[in-house]
Amino acid sequence: MLLSPAAKGEEGMGSEMGEFKPLNRSNRGASVTIEGKDTDENEGTIIKSEYGDCEVTILGDRKLPAMVTYPDVGTTYDSCYKGFFQFCGDNCVFKHYCLIHINPPGQHYGSETLKKKLSMQDLTEHLVHILDEVKVTNFHAMGCGMGAYVMLDFASKYPKRMQSMILINPSSQKSWTLDRFYAKCNIFAKSYFKYDKWWKDQFIRRWFHRSTIMGNLDLVDIHEKLFFRLNQKNVKMLSSSFMARKDITKQLSSINCRTILLVSESEGNLNEQEAVHVMDGLKHMKDTTWIKVKNSGVLLTEEAPGALLHPLNLFYAGDMGLLITKDMLDHSRALQQAAHY
Repeated sequence: MLLSPAAKGEEGMGSEMGEFKPLNRSNRGASVTIEGKDTDENEGTIIKSEYGDCEVTILGDRKLPAMVTYPDVGTTYDSCYKGFFQFCGDNCVFKHYCLIHINPPGQHYGSETLKKKLSMQDLTEHLVHILDEVKVTNFHAMGCGMGAYVMLDFASKYPKRMQSMILINPSSQKSWTLDRFYAKCNIFAKSYFKYDKWWKDQFIRRWFHRSTIMGNLDLVDIHEKLFFRLNQKNVKMLSSSFMARKDITKQLSSINCRTILLVSESEGNLNEQEAVHVMDGLKHMKDTTWIKVKNSGVLLTEEAPGALLHPLNLFYAGDMGLLITKDMLDHSRALQQAAHY
């Protein structure tokens, strides 16, 4: 189905992102004003399919190589990637790509409730449909959390279409016992707690390190507001599907594209163990890079953008050749040092 203008949500469904500045550990997020305004002038479009409606935002020259992003569960392009690319500015490698931000079905502001529960493999096939719709054959990928799992599944099934991957806290195996325990607790929480608070807290603790939750209340408040603007029935269905994901580690042997893993490192965090499992599945590849970021949660793009930019500029230096300039590397290194990572 052809692209149609993005449906406006209810009044108060949009957000306006403020300007990013070099960050430090006490202030590692965006400055966002939420007053019921539209997101910005780069309005997304809605694509309809048998899996449900989804929003796609395309930024940049379509003649440039495509960089496709896919967010974590409970987030959108706005809350998962927009701040990161604003933080990067124009003096970085991403200006040489056409950015295509794809939200999962039903995970955009003002979306209708999905007619059926979708599995992670359904999301992969939906991604194929969307890429065909926007006429993207080969692309570079960026996936965070659930989005990283979907990109891994896609790359293992369609290896010729994937040119490189940026995987932020990826997973390839079934959910851990602790995750399933929280999922079961969620069933009973409504009877004993204020359910909205319990539900929201599970995501906040997933996305951010406890030091950020305690020290950057503005960032947490922004994400809480954006989270509750989503259709919560859809979020619960996608969250349940992600918890019930299948183990795709054996499939990873068919992947042959350059890959960089950006992983949170903190006490009691399972992200690093998940990423080790992914690396084991990619052991046949020589061109795989691993970067760890201390004291952070799943949303590294929001919590620690200064730690990501310089490694990504270096990672794509070989890919873009002479387009990576000394000024770009100096700029990203300065941001990294200013953020004290």
